[in-house]
Amino acid sequence: MKTFRKALGLLAILVFVATLLSGCGQTPVATSDTAKKTSRIDEIKKAGKLVLATGNYRPFEYHDEKTNKIVGYDIDVAEAIAKKIGVPLEVREMQFTSLIPSVQNGQADLVIAAMYITDARKEVVDFADPYMDTGMVLVVCSENNDIKSTGDLNGKVVGVKTGATSEKVANELKEKGAAITIKSYKETVDYLLDLENGRLDAAVNDLLNQLEYNKAHPGVKVVGDTFTKSSLGIAVKKGDQELLTVINSVLTEMKQNGEADKLYKKWVTSPN
Repeated sequence: MKTFRKALGLLAILVFVATLLSGCGQTPVATSDTAKKTSRIDEIKKAGKLVLATGNYRPFEYHDEKTNKIVGYDIDVAEAIAKKIGVPLEVREMQFTSLIPSVQNGQADLVIAAMYITDARKEVVDFADPYMDTGMVLVVCSENNDIKSTGDLNGKVVGVKTGATSEKVANELKEKGAAITIKSYKETVDYLLDLENGRLDAAVNDLLNQLEYNKAHPGVKVVGDTFTKSSLGIAVKKGDQELLTVINSVLTEMKQNGEADKLYKKWVTSPN
């Protein structure tokens, strides 16, 4: 009986040792949890292009009248980012409302379209560092030297766009005590034309939009500084931190080497 038990014990030991030896020299198979993740930048390089989703908002992105090619401030920034990664840029023009969904569903890698950074948008996409600041400004006829700031608006008629930030800002001025009459329009260009034609005393508009309008309409001018603050940002899919890091490095380089100032003068302040 003792001999039988010893034999069983010896057999168990041999089986255990054989099991250990069978695993020697084999490479463990990586599980999905331990497998190395593909670099986001490597994914873009493998695709062979950086896909930009953008709109049509002069001077940031618009079709050149001679070549029909999409050009503008935002396009130049996107080209710099693509160059940093080492791939060509592919531009996909779409409706503004489709821009954010395009990065959410992977149709585009990033959005650059003179897009305001807002809390609501930050809930669904990630933004790089702001690349340009803007805000609401007061606009008057070029020969008007009486209105220099919002403090000179009492008794004046002010034009704004219905449902837009300009209307909101004008209502806030009125709530704070400005004795103004607000006249709302469907489109910005409509109230700016009425301003030029003397049917309004002043107008409220976005600075960047107004600077572009002024290039073709010298009959109006901006007075004072911006009285609201907003920033334009580059959007990527939530969690796309690696691409954000590259974008921010490019924006920093452009500010430091003066390229950002050159682009601002080229596209925003200089006549087209």
